Amino acid sequence: MTTPIQHGAHPELSILIVAYNSAGFIADCIASIVEHTSAGSYEILLVDNGKDGTEALVRDRFPQVRIVPSQGNIGFGRGNNLLAGHARGRFLLLLNPDTRLVDHAVDRLLEFARSKPAGAWGGLTMYPDGRLDGGNFLTIPTLKGLIRESFFGLQAGSREAALEQLTAPQQVSVLCGGFMMISREAWNAIDGFDPTFLLYAEELDLFTRLKAAGYEVWLTPDSRIVHDVGSGNPDSPGRLLYSSTGRMHYARRHWPFPGAQLAGFALWLTMVRRWAASGLIGLASARHRARRKAYDRIVLNPGCWWRGYEGRNSLE
Repeated sequence: MTTPIQHGAHPELSILIVAYNSAGFIADCIASIVEHTSAGSYEILLVDNGKDGTEALVRDRFPQVRIVPSQGNIGFGRGNNLLAGHARGRFLLLLNPDTRLVDHAVDRLLEFARSKPAGAWGGLTMYPDGRLDGGNFLTIPTLKGLIRESFFGLQAGSREAALEQLTAPQQVSVLCGGFMMISREAWNAIDGFDPTFLLYAEELDLFTRLKAAGYEVWLTPDSRIVHDVGSGNPDSPGRLLYSSTGRMHYARRHWPFPGAQLAGFALWLTMVRRWAASGLIGLASARHRARRKAYDRIVLNPGCWWRGYEGRNSLE
């Protein structure tokens, strides 16, 4: 097994981890990197956006990890930009702290990247029960798609079935932001993540700009990791609010004003449909009653997300 790169050397790969209240699972993540990564030289960098002692835990148990001083809760994209500025590898691997490597996943992905010239490469993320993580099904948004979703819902089933049957590498438009490798050349060409995105949709923006710059993006089914989704309830009010804010921020950054306003209306209709459905099902389900309540602020006060992240520099 290759020992993580030592100070002053020049690794081939830099593994970037942006943590947020990750003390409960970060040790498993880093231990799995050390256990399952042996191809070439690598370094691990971490920044802690939270306040639960993750940084201290990592410093104590994994002295080989390079810790970049926290700048507060600056979000996923800006956190990775900060780490990339300290990284020395010619490949950058973005890895969520609530993931675990299995079966030499990074080795497989790095080998694939060496053999397939492109701008970015990724594998598949799986829930602990073996199902594909929803982050695998992302695509570059279109206004037509948002309008269709507002009336008929998100049609992820066909994409899921195709990925489950995937046996060979495939060119894609978007990779899961929690397990993606990008070349330093491509990263520098697009200046990394747009720092105005604080949380959600930042990878959609990044891959939109990668495509515009002429870079290919590839997915290989031979590289798979486990994603525990350790950061909490997917239907929490905060997560739903940030998801809506991120998607609206994307619309405002990429589409003219009339299109962005129409996108906002389509997003609001989508939330209204889910809010109403949860209200009906909630007559017999406590879970859906809680889900409906989580949508209250988004549906009843769209002004809290309609302007995206305009004017904000932090999630605090």
